[in-house]
Amino acid sequence: MPTAASFLSIDVGRNSLSLVLLGAGGEVVATLSRAYASEVQAAVDPQDWWRAARTAIKELLRRSHRSATSIRSIGVTGESGGFVALDKDGKALCPTVIGPDPRAEAYAEQLVRQVGPRNMLNLASGLPTSASTAAKLLWLRDHEKRVWHDLAHVLPPKDFLRFRLTDVLATDPSDATATLLYNPRSRSWSKQLITSLDIHAEWLPVVGAVGALAGRVTASAARETGLQAGTPVVTGAAHLAAAAIAVGAATPGTAMIELGGDGALLVPTTEAVRDPSARLGTGCHAIANLWTLVGSDFAGAQTLGWLMEQILPSEVQQARRLRREPLEALTELASEVPPGSDGLLFLPPALYPQIAGFVGLTNAHRRGHLVRSVLESGALAVRQALAALGDARQPSTYAVTGEHAGNTLWCQIVADALDQPVRATPCADANAIGVALLAGTAVGIYKSLDDARAKLSLGTTTYQPRKAAAGAYAALMPVLARLTASLRAGQPQPAPALMSAEASG
Repeated sequence: MPTAASFLSIDVGRNSLSLVLLGAGGEVVATLSRAYASEVQAAVDPQDWWRAARTAIKELLRRSHRSATSIRSIGVTGESGGFVALDKDGKALCPTVIGPDPRAEAYAEQLVRQVGPRNMLNLASGLPTSASTAAKLLWLRDHEKRVWHDLAHVLPPKDFLRFRLTDVLATDPSDATATLLYNPRSRSWSKQLITSLDIHAEWLPVVGAVGALAGRVTASAARETGLQAGTPVVTGAAHLAAAAIAVGAATPGTAMIELGGDGALLVPTTEAVRDPSARLGTGCHAIANLWTLVGSDFAGAQTLGWLMEQILPSEVQQARRLRREPLEALTELASEVPPGSDGLLFLPPALYPQIAGFVGLTNAHRRGHLVRSVLESGALAVRQALAALGDARQPSTYAVTGEHAGNTLWCQIVADALDQPVRATPCADANAIGVALLAGTAVGIYKSLDDARAKLSLGTTTYQPRKAAAGAYAALMPVLARLTASLRAGQPQPAPALMSAEASG
């Protein structure tokens, strides 16, 4: 009896490695996770990712009762905010931080001053942050002279693992864009940026098509992992682009909203367009001839974590004692509060770094108001960002994903705030599943990505907007716009009573 076909995906996260084995029928056969860092922003030896992958692959095969011969292809995905520095022999030269790195903050600012914000938008279609490879390379140049001297290759995290599997140095357009050294319009490394930053062009990998065959598992990698030598490995894609495939945000007119994690917003486009408000950067999708408008920190985990740890720790501890998801317990409090939180607005630090905080707080507000206003802040920020794109680029279909896509209240708030139905897919491994679909399509098991996704058995829930709630949020939008404008200008903010009256419509 022939062995059932399956596809392996490997996901490099900030502090752990996740593996998913997907069956050809679209079913998740097995999943496995291996931690390699105790803190999210810890510097990690890239070899730890490989050590975790070696043992995890063997364990995944054992648990799934499938042989290595059943794996027809492999895909890789991972966080984009980081890189691995390799010498000419392919040896990792130093630990790396995936995601924001406080050490690189000054270099992100320096990069903007050196190149100019307008040039950065023209050349890389985005402004650097402390997570950008371009800024981190500048830090490395000034603080790790020996590493800089020996540097021969720069690879995004996921591509280091593929290199260990195949001995091939390559990346994909979605991860290349995130380096802030790549021009998504021309789909090529920016010669002007590379030259101005004194970066050697030969350090940067070849950029291959996302779903193309990048290499095959080598004999040595097969011995270490238990995989079959010669197994095809596809180029893969960055987290957001891969997740967008899994949840159906793969055509113009759709949008993907991430609840939790980085709180990202992704809007597919047919050309490399620019957001007039500069809130969303231009990127490359995981699908040929598609680009994206993408941004983060809309409905992320950072503010929720602060609320849970600093404001409502006793409620969180009580929920954990009862073995409940803390956010579910907190949203019970928020569900008792009307849309608009009785005039209480929250401005997230990531979006409003100079004016962040609760605005309109009075003695009448309770714990539930605090929770609801935080949840509403993400949905309202998404609506603001989409409104700035103009009517012609407004999505008609919304997919919600992320670690909190199963939270009923938060998903309902998003539907109400956007005044549109949203389809939520509460799947923690959406990005890994997306890249597994790429792997299956690359070797011809699926006719196309549409065919591949049609076979998925992921559960979804559709939330319809409620008329009264949608009206309350619509009335709140101009209030929020005037408030943020006045705060940024240093003017007195509107009185809480006025805000409450306007928000209630």
